[in-house]
Amino acid sequence: MSVSVTYDPIFGSSTISDYLAFWATGFDTGGHGYTNTGGFNGGNGLLEGDQYAAIGSLGSDYAFVASSNASDGLHYVYDTFLHPSDNANHYLWGQLDNISLGEVLGGGWGSDFSLSNYVVTFSGLDLSAAFGAGRVGNEVHETIFGLMQGDTAPLESVLDDLFAAYGVSTDDTFDVVAAALAAGPLSTGSAETVGVPELADDLALAA
Repeated sequence: MSVSVTYDPIFGSSTISDYLAFWATGFDTGGHGYTNTGGFNGGNGLLEGDQYAAIGSLGSDYAFVASSNASDGLHYVYDTFLHPSDNANHYLWGQLDNISLGEVLGGGWGSDFSLSNYVVTFSGLDLSAAFGAGRVGNEVHETIFGLMQGDTAPLESVLDDLFAAYGVSTDDTFDVVAAALAAGPLSTGSAETVGVPELADDLALAA
C-alpha cells in the first residue's frame, strides 16, 4: 500500500510539522497511566484489535486512532510475571498501517473508532513488529506510545522516511505533500515542481 494523507482543507497551507504541534498542544500530553491507558476496538476484553485509540488529558477532546489493515493486527503484551520496566513487558506489536489524529473520539466497545474534528490521517505507514520485539527499536510501539505521551516525534520520523522518496517532508504543507504523493515516488525534486505554492501556514483558523 502506498503512503497517502487525507486532511481537513483548513490545514492545506499548513506544514505537517505545524499540524502535529497543534495536535500535541490540544492533546496536552495526556501521559499514560491507570486513568489513560487507551484501548482496542475489539470489545472482547483481549489486548488486541484492528484499532487502538487514546484520548488526551482530562478535559481534552483531542485523540488519536492507530489502525492495522489486518484483522486484529495490533496487540499489547502485559506479562504479570515480568517487572513493568522489563523491555519484554508493556509493549505493542503487530502491523501498523494508519494513524488518525483529531478531536472527539467515538466508537469502541466492538465498533470502529472515529474522530470528528480537525482530522488528519496518514495511511500506508507499513510498520510491523513481531511478538517478542519488546519496546526498544520497535517502531510500532514507539510510534503509538509516543502519541500516548503527546510526543509526535516518532511519527514525524516515520513520515519523513516515507516522504523522502517523493521529494518532500513534514516541513512541507499538506497541499504540497499530497500533490507529491499523487505524482508518485521520485517524480518531484522540490515542492515547486508539482505546481502547488507553499503558502504561509495559519493554524489560528483551527484554534
